[in-house]
Parts: sequence; structure tokens; C-alpha cells
Amino acid sequence: MRSNFINSETEGGVLVLTMNDPKTRNAIGEEMMGELNQELDRLESDPMLRVVVLTGMDPAFCSGANVKDMGRENESSDKQPLPEDRSPWDVLQEQWDIQATRTRRPQDEIEGVRAFPLKLHNLQKPSIAAVNGAAIGLGMGIALSCDIRLASQKAKFSEMFVRRGLIPADGSCWQLPRMIGLGNTFMLQYTGDVLEADTAERFGIVSKTFPHDELIESTLSFAHSIAQGATYSMSLIKKLIHKSLDTDLADSLRLAGPAQNLARRSYDHKEGIRSFVEKRAPNFIGR
Repeated sequence: MRSNFINSETEGGVLVLTMNDPKTRNAIGEEMMGELNQELDRLESDPMLRVVVLTGMDPAFCSGANVKDMGRENESSDKQPLPEDRSPWDVLQEQWDIQATRTRRPQDEIEGVRAFPLKLHNLQKPSIAAVNGAAIGLGMGIALSCDIRLASQKAKFSEMFVRRGLIPADGSCWQLPRMIGLGNTFMLQYTGDVLEADTAERFGIVSKTFPHDELIESTLSFAHSIAQGATYSMSLIKKLIHKSLDTDLADSLRLAGPAQNLARRSYDHKEGIRSFVEKRAPNFIGR
């Protein structure tokens, strides 16, 4: 399938989505997000689709949010200037207190393209970012929201927001400390410095780097191996990992009990046992 801003292809059980807006280096706007969301909904509802690979049309992965109108919006903005008699934290707490009084769901407070990282985060099927070039600002947040990141040696990553006087409002304040620790997160988000692919791999942001012309082939090979696995169990694993980030070991073990009980009821568990007894490769179906 070819849309206005993405290319969509299916290879076996793998859905490959390519952000394709060359003039903006694949910056994500409302239209591109809508097309991506539609394909991710199809992924979730189609049992034949088992894994998604997200990449960008060379030479970029995603240059961030499409902010072509931001300058005009800033010029015409009638927002009140910041108060000078209170600290930033005090003013922020006031805004959070106001936010807490609104009877809205948390996800309804997430406007525009900032909702897309949450969409990726909440996918119940494995997601892989094939970072083929620059992943800047929101583009980095999108890559971080995938379960696994593989990168070309030409890939670059940057939390560029602070260089525009902004903050990372794309989820990376939640993601990065869990991946690379507080000190490295502050360093990246205070400076907006660009990370080369090898440094991103050393930090643990990227699982593996490849020569540029081998990235897609290597990613698809890995994605197909995942797609042939017990993806129902993988969905349970993902949810348990996310819940365990905010619990102690005892609670994680407690939460694992119901998850394991569900896994035991799956066809794939029964197939895994049968194939082991019969000394053959399993034929998992993701259910």
C-alpha cells in the first residue's frame, strides 16, 4: 500500500511501515500519524500480521514533528508571559494542579503527534525500529517507543528539544532513564547533542548497528524470526515488563502468575510442548 506519507508492505507476517516525506526528512505531522495509526490498527486486528518494522525513507528516519507552522503560531500567540515571582517548579506544579481538576482521561491530555509514541508503546505485537538515518526530537521518541531498535551506521539520535527552548514531551523523559540511567538522560536532554550510531549502541539505546546497506535486510531477517515465534506470549511478556518497571520483585512475581496461566492456555504453548516431544521445530500461530 502507498499512502501520501507512508509506504506499507507486508512480508510474511511482518508489516513494514516506511515514513516517506522527503521534503521534511520524514517529519511526522497529523496526516502521517493518521496513516500510521490506521496501519497499526490493522496490525493489531489481523492475526496474520505478527510484527511491525518502522523505518524511514533514506536519508532520514524521522526529523521530528512537522513544525512548519510553529514560527507563525509563536508570532501570533497571545499566551501570558511567565510569572517572575515564582520558580519554574512552582509554576509547573500550579499547572499540574489545574490539570488534575479536569475530568478527562490521561490520554485525552496528550495532544497532536505526541500521541503516536504512546500508540507504539501500547502495541500488543512486537515492534522494531530500523533507524536508517537521523532520528531527531520526536523522531527519537518514536524510535524509543518501539520494543527494539536496530540502526544503520549512518543513524544519528538527538533530544533536540532544549535547543528550541522546549522540553521532551514525547515520552522520552519516561523511556530514557529506564534505558540509560539518570546521568546520561540529563546529559542528552540538557544539551541536545547528537549521538552517532556506535555511541547509541554503547549506551544501550540501540541493540545492534549494521552497515547502512545491510540494515533493512538484517532487520527483516530478525523480524521474520520473531514473527515465527510465540507472539501471544510476547504480548504478555511486554505487558509484564512494563508493569514490572514500577514494582518490586515480589510484585513482579505476583503479576507473572496470571500471565503464565494465560500462556499455558495458548495454542502456542501446547504446540511448543508437542514439538519438543516430537523433536521438531514448532509451528507457532500467535494464539
